[in-house]
Amino acid sequence: MSQDLWDQLERRAPEIADRAIQAYAAASPRYQGTVPEHLYRHMAHTTREFARLYVRVVKQERELHDDELLLFANRGRERGAEGLPIADFMDAYLVGARTIWDELSRLSRGAPPAVAGDALLRCLQSVMHAGFQAHQEESQAAHSEERENMRAVVRALVDGQATAEFADRVDLRLADSYAILALRFAPHPSESVGDAVGRRLAGRRKVHRITEELTRSLADDTLVALDPDGGLFLVPSEPDRAAADLAAARAAIPRLQRVAGIDVMAGFAHAGSRAEVPAAAGQARHLAQLGSPAEVAVLDDLLFEYQLHHSSEAVPHFLSIVDELRREPDLLVTLKEYFAADFNRRQTARQLHVHPNTIDNRLSRIAKLTGANPRTARGLMSLAAALTIAAESPS
Repeated sequence: MSQDLWDQLERRAPEIADRAIQAYAAASPRYQGTVPEHLYRHMAHTTREFARLYVRVVKQERELHDDELLLFANRGRERGAEGLPIADFMDAYLVGARTIWDELSRLSRGAPPAVAGDALLRCLQSVMHAGFQAHQEESQAAHSEERENMRAVVRALVDGQATAEFADRVDLRLADSYAILALRFAPHPSESVGDAVGRRLAGRRKVHRITEELTRSLADDTLVALDPDGGLFLVPSEPDRAAADLAAARAAIPRLQRVAGIDVMAGFAHAGSRAEVPAAAGQARHLAQLGSPAEVAVLDDLLFEYQLHHSSEAVPHFLSIVDELRREPDLLVTLKEYFAADFNRRQTARQLHVHPNTIDNRLSRIAKLTGANPRTARGLMSLAAALTIAAESPS
């Protein structure tokens, strides 16, 4: 193998770097052929060092040393902190490697040494791994800080303590009004498979998919505080946009459920001012407990259920009514069908394939067992409240 060939390639490192930058800028939609000064400052140096490192490895017939990868790890860390997309970072390395190979092919008159290709790929793999790992760590740290800042702003808004100065400190802007979407997520099957790390990653992927879809559907400048079980999504709004925001949410949730592959329950409330956010967030959270999958629950549609959902000393008494009926399952089924049939005993009988007299007997038995007579308005209200509370309470 000619040492002179490798010496020539090493001397050509500055020209290789210049051509790599030109090729990278020409192919990038971000730069469209215009080479900014920072590319010469960073990419040129990295490409020159990559070329020289490659030559050393081949000439000395050895593997790379860990300390030789520090430069590339530092470059990855810097680009990650700047927010450079990992795809752009990868393209820069691939363009650099291709330019090195083109120059080697030219110097060798189209016949590079046999070991040259394998050595270049091994060098490329090592420097990219070092750079990508550092980029990922820095990006994750930056994203984690951004996410925690956003969660802190959401908490402050919900607690009624958010100020413009507080938001400015974490580089976020507060709106004067918000549409608030409280969400509950069913577990994804992947969250119950594998070890703890795998399950945690599955939960994060679910939250990431949901956040991306909702942001795309509703607004880019939303405030998000989501966990694998659910959370809050605050969309900047205007005092008179409640109906429009609700319509947008109702269009987004079924699509979100399909994308995420899970059941999603949602509650919606509108805060016409920042001062109204705490009450609206509490309302939306309560509604999310009452809603059905793929639907957006609002107070006007669930006034009765919402009122009963609030805990009080009466709740155990209502639950005891249902406990009594559970001892005789036919009575509980009959009562639910009686409500579903809008208190029509003949329709209830047809649904249950029994005689109407059987329904009469069962209604009498319900009254005797529970003390709430389904033939009276007061009894019906008590029984309806009991069924509603039981449906929303853990069994």
